[in-house]
Amino acid sequence: MYQDNTHTFSRTTDSLEAISNAIWWLIVTGGGRPKIDLWESWQDELGIDFTLWSLTHPATAWTRGAGAGVAAPFLVATAPLLLNEVSQLVGNQRWQIAPDTWGTNTIVRQTILEFELTTTLVANLDNGVCFWGFTPAQANNRASNNIIGFGLDTDVLQAVTDLAAAETETPIVADLATYNKFRIEILAVAGVGTVLFYLNEVLVATHITNLPDLPMYPNFQFDTEGTGGAVPQIGVVRIWHHDAIIP
Repeated sequence: MYQDNTHTFSRTTDSLEAISNAIWWLIVTGGGRPKIDLWESWQDELGIDFTLWSLTHPATAWTRGAGAGVAAPFLVATAPLLLNEVSQLVGNQRWQIAPDTWGTNTIVRQTILEFELTTTLVANLDNGVCFWGFTPAQANNRASNNIIGFGLDTDVLQAVTDLAAAETETPIVADLATYNKFRIEILAVAGVGTVLFYLNEVLVATHITNLPDLPMYPNFQFDTEGTGGAVPQIGVVRIWHHDAIIP
């Protein structure tokens, strides 16, 4: 077979060049497989890596267990959370979050967080505290300012962005007692700061208002009300940056 080094295309002679060009196009437009900066699948037989995570559990411990995951262990509560018990998993490293300032003069252009989560007895979770996403301080929760993630309102899942206590909130139909995949994409689209929220690979909310520009920690915060009894489980967590906008 023949490859024309002038990069002109001929259907009769340039089959190798056609393949080469097609591969190049896929790499450029698809960005290749992303480099995952944090991948946590709870496979360490020694337990939780405390260089990556901090845990808060006043009465109920977290443990690496089989959980409800289909492909990997889950981080699970060893017993149902007690009434008004705060139980939290928070990262020890911050990630660049700056959708309003990212552009051609910055290297980071997009930050993505994906995680798997399920919890029982959503009605007994405290809507004012529970939050799963990014926060500027490790001790933050749903009531804190300058956050991006998923929370609750009247026991309904919400996509939340908060800038100095001004919020954009979108309700999402979801059964949190089942196995769900969450995804948050933070980027600038045509110069406009944007946060995309996905549930089980379906885009469920797009926010362009009330977006904070701060370094943030991944934060999974649970708190119970009523009679307590909720059992949270966290599956695979992964975070990464892109240096170009990947469709």
